[in-house]
Amino acid sequence: MLAGRDAERATVAALLDAARDARGGALVVRGVAGSGKSALLAEAVTAATGTRVLRTQGVESESPLAFAALQRLLWPLHGGLDALPAPQRRALGAALGEAEGEGDRFLAFLGTLSLLADAAEEAPVLAVVDDAHWLDDASAAALLFAARRLQAERVALLFAVRDGEGRSFDAPDLPTVVLGGITGAAAGALLAARSGAAVDPGVRDRLVTATGGNPLALGELADALTADQLAGRAPLPAQLPLTGGVERAFLDRFRRLGEPAQRFLLVAAADDTGRPAVVRDAAERLGAGDDALDEAERAGLLRVEEGVVSLYHPLVRSAVY
Repeated sequence: MLAGRDAERATVAALLDAARDARGGALVVRGVAGSGKSALLAEAVTAATGTRVLRTQGVESESPLAFAALQRLLWPLHGGLDALPAPQRRALGAALGEAEGEGDRFLAFLGTLSLLADAAEEAPVLAVVDDAHWLDDASAAALLFAARRLQAERVALLFAVRDGEGRSFDAPDLPTVVLGGITGAAAGALLAARSGAAVDPGVRDRLVTATGGNPLALGELADALTADQLAGRAPLPAQLPLTGGVERAFLDRFRRLGEPAQRFLLVAAADDTGRPAVVRDAAERLGAGDDALDEAERAGLLRVEEGVVSLYHPLVRSAVY
């Protein structure tokens, strides 16, 4: 259920409509784990009637392999290579493993654009790229090159990016929507739909605070709590039973940190003073200084704004502490 995402859904629908009218473009959907990026992409695929859908996904283990993600995306179109201009055909063929050697990258990028545009002569094309933060650099560069040149094509490119990962997907010039937490009626609707029970507004607001309004985490709580607890007729547990995907994503990042950065993060998670000097002093006593803070910040688990150290998301605390 995509509760509280009406504006984002409308943006995706507008992208698809524009592509059908040969006014193609691209959209980047960003958000933390569990914010609904993949669900929004799935809805776009369902809505893309009369459109050819191509898919690929960034994979961490394949990120060192040049053009791995592009090969997966374009393989259904590889029969169209012969129609490309010879220089583009040779370069893109090499990138896709159709020919030996390494072709000129600029020509491979042009070939990517040409292959998508040629396919769109038959039907509009929606290219969906999930987990774009794990794209190999060559695929990311090729797709961004194409994304900036679709204005007269019947092609839409839709990227999903998980915020806070060590690798980034930098596309500051492309339209972007950020999926934040949901609150109020949207959160209540999700909880009620998932549990099949009425949800007390006070309970709803406490769950939103605990999860930062993360839709996946709210759904997990709706499964874990009783109907009486959700309705406010029974008390909520002192420690909410947050389990599963979202916490696991933050915990995986925590485990990849060095020991000093882990110690710094544990101090920040345990702190209830809200005073950055207290966090820094306590962490330094445990051998976790500014380098540890920088590492935790790069991992998307802490943030520093105007000297204030805070957790990136409320669920970081429940995941690591």
